[in-house]
Amino acid sequence: IIGILGIKIASLLNEDKLNSVEEELIEDMAQLVKILEIHTNLPETIVRKILFAMSYFIDENDEIPDVIPNYGYLDDITVVTWIMDDIQGDIPSIANA
Repeated sequence: IIGILGIKIASLLNEDKLNSVEEELIEDMAQLVKILEIHTNLPETIVRKILFAMSYFIDENDEIPDVIPNYGYLDDITVVTWIMDDIQGDIPSIANA
């Protein structure tokens, strides 16, 4: 997933201009990757939630297809924010990740 995630982020960065949702998603994905790197002994449920958020972001044909300008990533940011809020209490140093 991490390899495909890198390709997805690189394709976004190659666009002329990112909107605020796309910028936030890239930052959130970087934070989730860092959490996985720092916290190598996370409970399986937390790892699954993080991988689900990454997988949802990677999937271009999710509930709102990513190719729809200005709207394609709204569902992605909702899912990623939901997951990050959900795991925050289980990872004490998430703010510093």
